[in-house]
Amino acid sequence: MVVGRTGASLISHPTPEQVLPHRGRMLLLSRIVSVQADGLVGEADISPQCPFADGPRGVPRWVGIEFMAQAVGAFDGLRELNADHPIMPGYLLGTRRLENVRGYFSFGSVLSISVRELMMGENGMGAYACELRCDNSVMSCQLSVYRRPSSTGDSADG
Repeated sequence: MVVGRTGASLISHPTPEQVLPHRGRMLLLSRIVSVQADGLVGEADISPQCPFADGPRGVPRWVGIEFMAQAVGAFDGLRELNADHPIMPGYLLGTRRLENVRGYFSFGSVLSISVRELMMGENGMGAYACELRCDNSVMSCQLSVYRRPSSTGDSADG
């Protein structure tokens, strides 16, 4: 059995609801398929209920950046949960080398989203290599993110 710092069992196969602050229609990640030490693989089901659906055409591919950001958030949320810290919102600061954004994800498609941590600083700034696969196409980029560093209980605001 794997245990965290406080002796609690570590979650190794979480649901998106356990590790993301998003709820309702804004929770875009459907499943977490696998978790590695430096990242995870998640899936998202494309449906007309997606808040970004564009009529009968599907979901615009440029929304893929949000699917990737939620997978990053899920990885970070899992790390925070396993360290007995609360799950806090993170912020997408920017992207580099975003490729293949034209067109739409068709309803009924399943997106496979892989994220790998490149670096995470003590100041909450991080970078992730991301890849989204759907049918025979691949979208990839590097995301820059920020999340407020976990409180240790000795800060003036907490």
